[in-house]
Amino acid sequence: MPSAKRNLYRSLSEVGDRAQNENGNFAQNEHKNAFRSPSQAYFTLRKQRQNLPIYPARQPLIAAIREQQNVIVVGETGSGKTTQIPQFLYEAKMAKYGLIACTQPRRVAAVSVAHRVAREMGVKLGEQVGYSVRFDDSTSPKTKVKYMTDGMLLREAISDPLLRNYAVVILDEAHERTVHTDVLFGVVKSAQKTRKNQGERPLKIVVMSATLQADEFSQYFDGAKVLYVQGRQYPVKIMYTVEPQVDYIHAALITVMQLHQEEPHGYEYLGATSEYPATIVLDLTAHIFLKNEDCTGINYREWPGILKFSLNSVNELTYLSN
Repeated sequence: MPSAKRNLYRSLSEVGDRAQNENGNFAQNEHKNAFRSPSQAYFTLRKQRQNLPIYPARQPLIAAIREQQNVIVVGETGSGKTTQIPQFLYEAKMAKYGLIACTQPRRVAAVSVAHRVAREMGVKLGEQVGYSVRFDDSTSPKTKVKYMTDGMLLREAISDPLLRNYAVVILDEAHERTVHTDVLFGVVKSAQKTRKNQGERPLKIVVMSATLQADEFSQYFDGAKVLYVQGRQYPVKIMYTVEPQVDYIHAALITVMQLHQEEPHGYEYLGATSEYPATIVLDLTAHIFLKNEDCTGINYREWPGILKFSLNSVNELTYLSN
């Protein structure tokens, strides 16, 4: 272990001992969770889906998208629109004659959401649910729900301007208005119009956003119907340090440990300025909780820009690097 990490580890050993004592059954819980039957995990996630604010609007959403060629969905952050609407359409058999595409402005979002949806549907990633980002494609001929970046759909439109492989195109996070997103609006609208004129299967377009000037987008998409989905809001308490912290990594790790011991069960998210400090905090957390310098046996997954370390079935530390 490098000297900097060793010093931090020693300075936090007391905090780590208390945390480890409170989580002595960590390994046992992880072992049990690893051998949970798929049906148990599926029904647990299904219950979580049903508790999302968007779930009661399932039938109205499906009916509106069936009847209309273009639909604008405005839903607050946390309503579940990104993960649930593609599943609603898949369950309604709207992927019978083509894929359901859901675009994301960033590759991290496309990959992580695809993982989540695959788990919720109880399928293997790359089969019914997949993703496509630059230099990484996890799809197959079985894929029906496809998460992808705006740029990847634009690239497909170069070789197939009518997007014949798709039955529904969902343009998510439309409020960000990147160059790719704005160009994509014109591409999918042109593909939809041309397919209609040529008598081909219709292309459904769904535009989604948390905050959106819905009227302007509705006019652009030929008076598209606007649907509003209420989200869930939680109280936010902002706390500041009493004085500036010279070593912000040390301060962040101390704070994480204190929250883990003092707050009720839940999730902790630590935003880092880059992957390097996120990796340091992740490694130190593993050393403190598991007393294992090589981190063997840790439930650890690394996605582009995301470092995730699961402490147990209830508490979780997730480190996100910008």
